[in-house]
Amino acid sequence: MKVIRAPLRISLFGGGTDLEPFCTEHGSTIVSFAINRYMYLAWNDRPTGGCRVSYSQVEELDHLGNARHTLVRNTALAHDVAEPCTLTITSDLPKGTGLGGSSALAVALVKLAQPDLAGKELVHRAGLVERITSRAGWQDYLPAVFGGFNVYRIDGAKLSRDTVRAINEGITITPTLSRAEVIINRYGLLLYTGAAREADNVLGSWQKSTAQLADIKALADRVAGRVGAMMPTELAQCLDETWELKRRISGVSDSPLDWQYNTAMSHGALGGKLCGAGAGGCWFFLVPPERKRRVRRALGL
Repeated sequence: MKVIRAPLRISLFGGGTDLEPFCTEHGSTIVSFAINRYMYLAWNDRPTGGCRVSYSQVEELDHLGNARHTLVRNTALAHDVAEPCTLTITSDLPKGTGLGGSSALAVALVKLAQPDLAGKELVHRAGLVERITSRAGWQDYLPAVFGGFNVYRIDGAKLSRDTVRAINEGITITPTLSRAEVIINRYGLLLYTGAAREADNVLGSWQKSTAQLADIKALADRVAGRVGAMMPTELAQCLDETWELKRRISGVSDSPLDWQYNTAMSHGALGGKLCGAGAGGCWFFLVPPERKRRVRRALGL
């Protein structure tokens, strides 16, 4: 048996700026961190022949390249995944939570096919696999590969060449071992809205929202330069600012989600944002530890 796990992530600032065409034209700055919740991939030899893929559905196949699961199919067609096999996909959290699960799975699948791949080359190959059939940007593969709390700067014009050299030149990673990590661990509160969603259904609106993306990038650039020195209230105020920019994009929020955010703030949250593309998934708030229970109870999440 081979078991691979890749971490999910929370993106604090810059999300959406890694999408095309904005990223190629303007570049992207992302402030994000990996969390201790994972996507798991287990591979077993199957001496009786054929392939079995198990996730929320079960597929019995002659070849993984015929799978209905798009990431499994894309990986099998692009890489040499050993067959016959049983492939089992599980996650600590539900699909559609806005925590980068599909990109983490793409990383795990490519790592299964090519165990020697690592670093930016693994990011590049995982991106090629998912972006065949998805609007995905570049940011979600990075925490799944590198872990930690980092600032990522992406030169989209270089990445558009689709070569390993381009990704080595096009992505700069700055680890943030600082006060920010202490704040996240002490003040961070992750809550599931109970509403899963398909990111691709929302990302079309993001791609058209150039003005908002420019403001989101400007804020991410401002935060990236001093995130390691921020106090909890300042970091939370910036989160509130990025949420106000994000919620203006069509389809990202609605009345129930606005109520949840306002209720959290009125019961002690300092600031927060909806993770991922929006329209459901998970909230991430910064809340003083003594107020976390109050916020949870008020929201019922």
